[in-house]
Amino acid sequence: MRHAGGALALPAFARFLFFGMHGFLDEVLFTSVFSLVETSDWSLRGHTSLWSFLMYGSCSLVVERLYLHLHFSRGWGTCRRLPVYICFIYTWEFCGGLLLRQFDACSWDYSHYPHNVMGLITLLYLPGWLCLSLYQDVLSNVLLRIRCAEEGTGRREDSGGVNGELEAKRKTL
Repeated sequence: MRHAGGALALPAFARFLFFGMHGFLDEVLFTSVFSLVETSDWSLRGHTSLWSFLMYGSCSLVVERLYLHLHFSRGWGTCRRLPVYICFIYTWEFCGGLLLRQFDACSWDYSHYPHNVMGLITLLYLPGWLCLSLYQDVLSNVLLRIRCAEEGTGRREDSGGVNGELEAKRKTL
């Protein structure tokens, strides 16, 4: 998508890659800290799966769309959006886990935790999902402000202002 001054919005594929890598990092950090708290394992070894990259990247793109629609088109505040995000995230994790189980590729099993559904989701992680949902809005705002200069122009675009879908949504308000 082209914007004023020849700048292009950061493509969805680039945001998908960012969200996927960010999810990887979050999961490794979370599993290492959770292991420390749960078992006093000071090695701080975390783990993840390549499937998580796809799940985090795709889920975050959809949550970004939800943010744009609910915040800018409907005017919903954070407290109203959070339950929608959480329901979507849990649904995404459950469906993704169910699909991966069909191929013996699901890398998580929460059946030993309280308040789990088929071992694929657990309410124990609700505080983490809430924090990440809040952070998702911040990341989306940053990523949707990034401008890509047109290849071959050699021009450096002004880094100020808002571009992409965020600008379009604000103009419609």
